Amino acid sequence: MLYTKKGAVMTRICMIGCRKGGVTKTTTTVNLAFELSKQNKKVLVIDFDGQGDTTKFYGRDDAEFYIGDALLDRKFDLKKAIYPALVKGIEQEKLHIIPGKRGDIMTKLDMDMISLPRREERLKIHLDKISSEYDFILIDTTPGTSVLGLNAVMAATEYVFPTEFKEHSLDGVETLLEHIQDVRFIDEEEIKFLVVPSKISRTARRALSYGKEYLAGRWPNNTSKTVIWERSLFTEAEFEHEPVSALKAGHVASSYYKDLAKELISNG
Repeated sequence: MLYTKKGAVMTRICMIGCRKGGVTKTTTTVNLAFELSKQNKKVLVIDFDGQGDTTKFYGRDDAEFYIGDALLDRKFDLKKAIYPALVKGIEQEKLHIIPGKRGDIMTKLDMDMISLPRREERLKIHLDKISSEYDFILIDTTPGTSVLGLNAVMAATEYVFPTEFKEHSLDGVETLLEHIQDVRFIDEEEIKFLVVPSKISRTARRALSYGKEYLAGRWPNNTSKTVIWERSLFTEAEFEHEPVSALKAGHVASSYYKDLAKELISNG
């Protein structure tokens, strides 16, 4: 458990990141956030991904304000851009979102921030004002390097990396760790992170063997016990824009992110 100097429990700000699209980053964000809220944790999700899938998933793609309003204006009241997430059309008391925007709007935001003072710290500065109201803040980032990505790295207290058991995906975790070290000017041992095996096929035996061996040798103490096995229900849930456990509570896939949420809480 992390505490502030005054003894209060410290908000855990988790950047959900990967270097390649299609590695369940957004799926991890929306399902993990929902399950954390079901564990009686108050959760805020921030959508930095230019596809805006997390925002659409939680029913806030028509919101008046978005994260860019805060990043471009230091006087902007961040609370104006915070909305209850919608799950099955119902506002969630313990799960909120700061929406992103789709496509060119986020690209333009990133370009507009390049010349701004303290460009990498703007998210952190805003979050410092409201973070005490939440137990967890999850940041869904875009693959690749950007000013928005730098803001996520600087604001985060820890990092969650979904990865497939494929060489390019595991190499992407290595690249992200190197990037975080460079940006924050720290060593890997100082980074709090969790690698989450995701979209794993039980039938791809060579990949399964390769991935287990790689993680056991490289990050034995930073790999989640929870494995997110590949299930068709994840595709269905994505299509329906619902967390898996809200779509089919009794399905085995609904337990994966519930277990991951419990593991993340216990790792605090």
